[in-house]
Amino acid sequence: MKKIFYSIIAAFGLFATTSCEDMLMTENDSMVIDPELGDKTDSVFYALGIAQAMQQVADQYFFIGEMRGDLVTTTTYTDNHLRQLADYSATSANRYDSAYVYYKVINNCNYYLAHRDTSLFIGSTNVAIDEYAAVEAWRAWAYLQLARTYGGNEVGIPFYTEPLTAISQIREENFPKLTLSEIVAELAPSLERFAGLLPPNFGQTNYSIGTTNWGQNKAVNFHRIFVPVDVVLGEMYLEDGQWLKAAQAYARYLCDNKLVAQDLRAGIRNNSNLIYADYFPYDFSFQYNSIAGNLYNSIYNNAASPVDVLTYIPMAVSSQRGEITDIPLAFGYDYYSTDASNNCPRVPEVQIAPSATYYALTDSCDFYYYPESYNGTVLSSNPDTVLVSKLGDGRANYSNPRNGGNVSFGGGNGGPGAGLNISNNAILNRDATDTTKVYIVKAMNANVYLFRTTTVYLHLAEALNRLGYPEIAFAILRNGISTYLEELVPGYGDVTAPHQYMTAEAISLLTNEVPFLNAINRPTFAPDKVYGIHSHGGGTANTTNIENNMSVLGSQATAVGSQKNMSYLPDTIIGTKILELEAKFGIQNGLTLQDSINAMEDLLCDEYAKELAFEGIRFYDLQRMARHKNEAGLYGGDFGSRWFADKLKGNNPAKSLLEPKNWYLPFK
Repeated sequence: MKKIFYSIIAAFGLFATTSCEDMLMTENDSMVIDPELGDKTDSVFYALGIAQAMQQVADQYFFIGEMRGDLVTTTTYTDNHLRQLADYSATSANRYDSAYVYYKVINNCNYYLAHRDTSLFIGSTNVAIDEYAAVEAWRAWAYLQLARTYGGNEVGIPFYTEPLTAISQIREENFPKLTLSEIVAELAPSLERFAGLLPPNFGQTNYSIGTTNWGQNKAVNFHRIFVPVDVVLGEMYLEDGQWLKAAQAYARYLCDNKLVAQDLRAGIRNNSNLIYADYFPYDFSFQYNSIAGNLYNSIYNNAASPVDVLTYIPMAVSSQRGEITDIPLAFGYDYYSTDASNNCPRVPEVQIAPSATYYALTDSCDFYYYPESYNGTVLSSNPDTVLVSKLGDGRANYSNPRNGGNVSFGGGNGGPGAGLNISNNAILNRDATDTTKVYIVKAMNANVYLFRTTTVYLHLAEALNRLGYPEIAFAILRNGISTYLEELVPGYGDVTAPHQYMTAEAISLLTNEVPFLNAINRPTFAPDKVYGIHSHGGGTANTTNIENNMSVLGSQATAVGSQKNMSYLPDTIIGTKILELEAKFGIQNGLTLQDSINAMEDLLCDEYAKELAFEGIRFYDLQRMARHKNEAGLYGGDFGSRWFADKLKGNNPAKSLLEPKNWYLPFK
């Protein structure tokens, strides 16, 4: 431990730079003592200095989160450090095992928080408070990652909040080891003071941070490099099993910022019309045979403010410009190539590929759609019917925008959609000359995404499910949270219909304790503005007219959320998952609420895989869910461990993952 803290002292000063262009350049070996943190404006440069320390965390955070999950696999080209993460054989010698990088963020935050004057005003505006709160949120996030990575709930993590600026401060006994729960108890009350406060916004949306050698300009929205207070509060409470507090923190952020679950479908489009026929997906012989992805791919494009993204760590465009990353290269993209090109150059040595688990999950998904007929002249829709085909999840589309060609709409192992000409969905790409190589485009632009609006909604669903409301968790996938959910309570309008799966107790919670549907927030969460998250890849609508026909079809009438969809309902979907878990693990269940909660959590885990794959988050989600399953004790205190070991069996782990201590890296 002394080695860690000596390193912190040596590398303490990540300090101010002088222009927007180089705000994210790193001064690794400099030291700053007593910076001027009493100035009304210039402390922003010190806050941005902490962002430089966050850049040094990025690769470790991402690779641990992705390689120790179940959605990627190694190849013959995989770096040994990554391979050791994947098979759980990593020792303290592993390149990505470094508590130091997180403590570097923490120590810089501690110094800022100890010295920043928060009583400074310009007129009636406190010019420091949002920045101060954002730095507290960074520190809390860093401690949370230490606990997630090193098993803080098991053995505790060295904890300190004073800035370390002298060797004399470093004594082993000065740093108590706190568990995850103890860390939350220490940090959450202070963060709660800033509930509802947004990260600083510096008045300019896009700052250019340079151009790659192959010609792509990169811009950053500095508002998005900060972690919102309410989001990190939600994460801390979720990890610690404080379900209501987690849900309230997430809801406060979503409601205050009017963030609805938006249209991010990765469905199949023909220009402006979504086209499906009764004989879908086998026959596209008529003139509407051009198929393309929808809005989901826009999350991952080269933009300062990508769609749906709340927080990211943007990496530099070159080593001369600042901190660089190995992430694109591991996925087959030479982001730092010196060869000029219109596109990020590819390399043949792809180190990380989608796993068989990912393909199996996405290929087996049902796809829901409205039938549409074509008489040779006119396309006509039938909104009174929803059909289902085992087409696979749309978020796993294959595409090959550079070279064209026929590829599979499903996960890629054949199936009903094989042979369809699918245009650029910009998520997965096959190499036209070697179809064994798959390039994961999510990782191409050298940004590490920490939170998206969709992430917050999914984690909200996890919290509400564990709180005892699996029907709300399911609603977030099927319909989204809107006032339409009130119509789904049996007896609404003196009618009881098969699609009415909501409960009056759930509506009460969403009106009062978690107030999406109260008088203030109701206009934001109107039915015509909200989409269910499962519709991102599991279904779509035909035309704008159908989507706007609320009285017939309900909340943003995707085929997933339509009243006419009798297949995607809790009794069917949760019930099927209960039986699946029973068969896999030999467990007994009585179809109780607790059985439904456990199964709904697994459905959310599947949705996380389809929605958030290849974003560096999978391990952190799996270990949290496994811990909570153990703690619930529903099928024995080791059920979560058995569940975790089963999820990771495809990684051929070197250690028994039935032992929670083996889930984590050795503390170094």
